[in-house]
Formats: sequence, C-alpha cells, structure tokens
Amino acid sequence: MSIEIARIDQRLSSVETALVQVQQKLGLVPPSANWVEKVSGSLADIPEDDYQQFLECCRAVRRESSAEEPQA
Repeated sequence: MSIEIARIDQRLSSVETALVQVQQKLGLVPPSANWVEKVSGSLADIPEDDYQQFLECCRAVRRESSAEEPQA
C-alpha cells in the first residue's frame, strides 16, 4: 500500500508543478524570482543626499522602536 501512496504523491507533485507552469504562462501567478535581483539598482536614480536622508529616517525609526520595546 505504501508503494501506491508514494506513486500518488509523485503524480500529485507532477500535476502541481504543471499547474504552476500553466498559471505562470497565463499570467495568473507572477514568476518566482530572487527578490534581491528585483530591487537591485531600484534606487540608482535617487540623489545621494535624498538617499542618505532616507537612511537616517530608517535608523531613527529603528532606534525609537527598539527603545520602546520592553527589556527582558
């Protein structure tokens, strides 16, 4: 009986893979990609001063949120 279950599991995996491929071809599921590649260079056209100001705001938010967390 375990051989039957293994075969069913294998066939189900094949069907799931094929379904994802069909969905991607139809545009129903975005293709999976490395998120780093997607965002890499996305801030290249932002002036350096604006980018540094953005980084400082992010740091300030992190400092404030870590100061608000109760110490264990």
